[in-house]
Amino acid sequence: MPPTQQVPQTPAYGAPGGPPPGMPPTAPPGYGGPGGPGGSGPGGPGGAGKSKKSWLIGGGVAAALLAGGIAVAVTGGDDSAGPSSTTKPVVVSTTTGNSIDDPVTTTVAPTTTEAGPLDIDTIARSVVQILASDADGNGLWTGSGTIISADGLILTNAHVVTNSDEARYETLTVLVTESADRAPTPTYQADVVGWDPVLDLAVVKISADADGNPLEVDDLPFLKVGDSDAIGLGDHLRIFGYPGIGGDTITFTEGSVSGFTSEAGVDADRAWVKTDATIAGGNSGGTAVNDDGELVAVPTRASATEGDITDCRVVQDTNGDGTVDENDSCIPIGGFINGLRPTNLASGVIEQGQLGEIVVAEEGGPIDVDTSGITLTPLVFSPDVTADDQPTEIVQALPTGAPRVCGFFDYSGMTDGATWDAVWNVNGELNLDYSLIAQEWVGGSDGINWWVCAGGGEAGLADGVYELSILVNGELMGSNAVFVGSGYSTFMLTVTNATASEVCFLRLSPQGAQYWGSDELGPDTTIGIGESIDLSIVGAVYDVRATDCDGNDVVEVYGVDLSTGGTLTLTP
Repeated sequence: MPPTQQVPQTPAYGAPGGPPPGMPPTAPPGYGGPGGPGGSGPGGPGGAGKSKKSWLIGGGVAAALLAGGIAVAVTGGDDSAGPSSTTKPVVVSTTTGNSIDDPVTTTVAPTTTEAGPLDIDTIARSVVQILASDADGNGLWTGSGTIISADGLILTNAHVVTNSDEARYETLTVLVTESADRAPTPTYQADVVGWDPVLDLAVVKISADADGNPLEVDDLPFLKVGDSDAIGLGDHLRIFGYPGIGGDTITFTEGSVSGFTSEAGVDADRAWVKTDATIAGGNSGGTAVNDDGELVAVPTRASATEGDITDCRVVQDTNGDGTVDENDSCIPIGGFINGLRPTNLASGVIEQGQLGEIVVAEEGGPIDVDTSGITLTPLVFSPDVTADDQPTEIVQALPTGAPRVCGFFDYSGMTDGATWDAVWNVNGELNLDYSLIAQEWVGGSDGINWWVCAGGGEAGLADGVYELSILVNGELMGSNAVFVGSGYSTFMLTVTNATASEVCFLRLSPQGAQYWGSDELGPDTTIGIGESIDLSIVGAVYDVRATDCDGNDVVEVYGVDLSTGGTLTLTP
């Protein structure tokens, strides 16, 4: 697996000081610095912010982690590239009290003192339901959790126990599984003693009985926390939890490990374990065990509320009119979990919980971000990431069987806490397995070499056109496409300007892509009237758009066959 903690030491492409290792001596076509004419920021002449279709991705989604559909490797770039950088790289944090400001990296798998139970009935007794209630005793939402110590430590998701401006609880009630065929019994109250909102993991500790009378326990059934790095592709997993649909009793499903992926700011090779098991939304925070009955992963989803089982968005042209808008049908996104947090990532929050100090688990409301101040450099692609977070090489196409493809960009003007999306379309179709939807930005204001990868590295990508689009608060910031397949070859293309205007921006977008993508000319190149320029392209059918230096369209034509390169004459 590739590295996930970003600590680049060299300048961005084309920056003073020369190219980073593995880079060409000059930037590839269309790669401009942040804010330059070749950039991907919104509002620029002929910029990527103007879509071929009015594609909606739902800018109002909460800035929280949607595990349904997570199969993309993402890490943060160097957030210290400029003086306006505001954050450190995020790592698994071990903290005390109410603060999570001083993270300490740990790679030790959390352990408990006794071997866990093996049979299903005993495992089920270690699984609890967590009910968040307001001051009047009204239930607000539920989630699941796993007892990991005899004295009442319970591992769950951070969002299950987090207060926000939109919803505030007064009490966390722990409902205990006494029998698999009966609803869980409200037995205890608990306090939050460990909280990591970035990893979406938390630990609560039983502190009172169901009526709020203080007590201590020391004889609860619990599961041993296993080594999640020991599980492999195809290994059997058993999933327990309270899904919130299909009845009030505990639910058991099973499946296999289908892959591993990485994520922004997570200092581990396995930020996620993917599974083919069907896991409903309320199981968030619940239990995934191996064949030895050890807890090895936590099903994770953005919301455990029963009313938020499915997030439905308009993201595809379902009525075939060539435009993605409110007239199209929404497509369910999420609702079922296929992402599991490996328990080795929980070591920090478990150690925090073992201290027994109550922490404040609270987040603010959505951050209002002015996207007009955000600039991304044009996306470029690489087959992988080096140990110091550089592209291994810049490519326009990858061969059949390539395990993954990674998009890179530099950025400025970002805001931590903003909602962002990394959306992959494959052959014109939204791919939820590769896309990250409604993520919380943690990369700081400015940085270099932020990367987003499709594919987990364990199986080859399907042949086709892979389009990556980056959105912030629902606004497109940049997009570009790369080809996968041995049938794609690179050719020289001569572009001749036969119009009456100087061409300052040229975009070649693979047919079926959602957006126009990056400028092929770069910040310092134009095509004068009657002049020609040579470009290296991947042979394919393209949609072509040329604009003048004021952003006015000069040529816009669709379905141009450039499968063998040749000459493209721009005519009005």
